[in-house]
Amino acid sequence: MYLLLFKKPSEKQVELIRETFSEFDWNMGFAVEEVVVDDLLNSNLLIQFVSSKAFFELDSSSNELTLFPTTVEAVVTGKGQFLGTLRNLGQGIEELETFFIYLGEASENRNIENEMIYKVKYDKYSDLIKIDTKLEALLNS
Repeated sequence: MYLLLFKKPSEKQVELIRETFSEFDWNMGFAVEEVVVDDLLNSNLLIQFVSSKAFFELDSSSNELTLFPTTVEAVVTGKGQFLGTLRNLGQGIEELETFFIYLGEASENRNIENEMIYKVKYDKYSDLIKIDTKLEALLNS
């Protein structure tokens, strides 16, 4: 299960982010099976979804979850993909603090130890930078 978190967007930005996400929910995009949450919490936009696509993989050498680069680039960070499209809308979305978060398997109970949080760096080829924080801290800041 995955979560996109946008910190304190305007109403117009919320509208554009939701529209853009819906354009990327098909099979070649995020492959969304279910949108669990699409709501504002503490003025932050949260889009939590279940996907049939793997954005993370188990690294055999370190035995840790890491980004699955092929999928991430093809859907999230690559030129003309989700983050690039948001950046090019011209509404200041690229100035929002944005996070892409792995919450664990949809069939599992929440385990905060397995959550992985990446901060978005908007650019022509956007990037995801792993940060060491907890979801609750992001939601309350």
